[in-house]
Amino acid sequence: MNKLRNTHGKAPRPWWQSAVFYQIYPRSFQDSNGDGVGDLRGIHNRLDYLEALGVDALWISPFFKSPMKDFGYDIADYTAIDPLFGTMDDFKELLAAAHARDIRMVVDLVVNHSSDEHPWFKEACSSRDNPKHDWYIWRPMLGRRKPNNWISLFEQRSAWYPNPATGEWYLGTFTRNQPEFNWRNAELRKAVYGVARFWLDLGVDGFRMDVATAYIKDEEFRSNPFKWKLVPDLMQEHIYDRNRPEVLEIFKEFRALAEEYPGDRVLIGETHGQDPALAAAAHGEAGDGLHMAFNFEFLSSPWSAAEFYRRALRWYEALPSGAWPNFTLSNHDQRRHYWRYRAGPYSEPRARVAAALLLLLRGTPFLYYGEELGMSCVTLPRKALRDPLGLATWPLQGLGRDPERTPMQWDDGPNAGFSSAEPWLPVNPDYEEKNASAAEADASSLLSWYKSLLKLRRAEPALALGELIWLDAPKGCLAWERELEGRRLAVYLNFRRKAAAISTPGGTILLGSAQRQGRSAQAVDERARPGERILESYEVLVLALG
Repeated sequence: MNKLRNTHGKAPRPWWQSAVFYQIYPRSFQDSNGDGVGDLRGIHNRLDYLEALGVDALWISPFFKSPMKDFGYDIADYTAIDPLFGTMDDFKELLAAAHARDIRMVVDLVVNHSSDEHPWFKEACSSRDNPKHDWYIWRPMLGRRKPNNWISLFEQRSAWYPNPATGEWYLGTFTRNQPEFNWRNAELRKAVYGVARFWLDLGVDGFRMDVATAYIKDEEFRSNPFKWKLVPDLMQEHIYDRNRPEVLEIFKEFRALAEEYPGDRVLIGETHGQDPALAAAAHGEAGDGLHMAFNFEFLSSPWSAAEFYRRALRWYEALPSGAWPNFTLSNHDQRRHYWRYRAGPYSEPRARVAAALLLLLRGTPFLYYGEELGMSCVTLPRKALRDPLGLATWPLQGLGRDPERTPMQWDDGPNAGFSSAEPWLPVNPDYEEKNASAAEADASSLLSWYKSLLKLRRAEPALALGELIWLDAPKGCLAWERELEGRRLAVYLNFRRKAAAISTPGGTILLGSAQRQGRSAQAVDERARPGERILESYEVLVLALG
């Protein structure tokens, strides 16, 4: 039995600890003006759906002015809305409407790099004497030899690109169109903090900080050690081009800035990799770092109760005292978990178990748009690809990010109700059967299951904020108890096709995927011994114990 203590006592909890976040990739959520691309007005029009689902906060991927060479993660103006997504008035109206429904909003802060079309970079390129030249990272051009072996992730080649005007290489570890900021420059830091203040002043509830652990590079520009992997970017230990310890000082500065504002503004860092120790360190040792940092281990976990347990436990144990965990199964850069864990007729039962895992563990859950519908991935032909990583690595399948970014499936009409025009990415062909409209009319749908879990989580604070105690469980199952102020609930998950016998204390079933709500946990089953009950294939069971 392994018990995780509530280190916060009875002090009021920040809202984000009990919140359920819902990530929206705006290009793909809802098109309101018939151009085939989702927009802010489209999100606004779907707030009723999100409210009925029961989420507490939205994380909206970039909608800022951009040439869209990396679909919004290459920003040319940090304080302007790209016309593709609407206007600043559209954003303000969306924010106000979300807040009126008690839904918070977090926006993406992409400040490891800018677009090469940003005015700052254009100035920096013009001359070594320009005041903004040192806002970016440069190395002298000495012949054709590159400064080191750092790789551009999305182009799969050297990350150094020439700037003939100054006779230097500039750094772009994602694409050549995303030059990297020099975070060692005090004026650059001041300018970025000004961008953060702009959005906080507008009332956003915080930031998801893109590739936050890549802000600082090695001062000596040393080459990364070799690591054997198929993809060039992964054939390195990234200890010099990202994940530097100096970045923790920047997180402290961001934290101090956020705490100047009322309402518990939250900072959520994307740690570049799947190392829980790195994510844990981003919180700071004295609670002076980021409020949360993503641990992405679940994104690569096989379908295994033992493996999910091992990864969750490793995350909990890595966190410094007082830090708060979070979990996610899908996002805009990784294959959707419905697709990863698909198993023919068992795909949806597995999705129900995955939802319970995500929403009932101790930690803030992050949902990805459409996962509540069981949205999956589809192989796209080369002519339909848009992602620079997918295009650069073609014909290798599985590297590009388009399959997890296909349009939201709202109904069985043309283009799945996403747009009246041809969408920017093809809609998954399964939309005629798998869509929000059909799911809302079906009390047994995956969407209804998500709503039930979210409703229970709100009704039972122990499921959001309580301590976690791991319970003994048979092979292929996970079990834990959540406890808060004397209220105790037990959660049982069966990850296998085979039924399993579990020992259960007395109590009442609050939620069960086998439709046994309200029944005693000790219901007679001829297959079970005294004091046991049978957990059916892929069953989820939540018991109230006290």
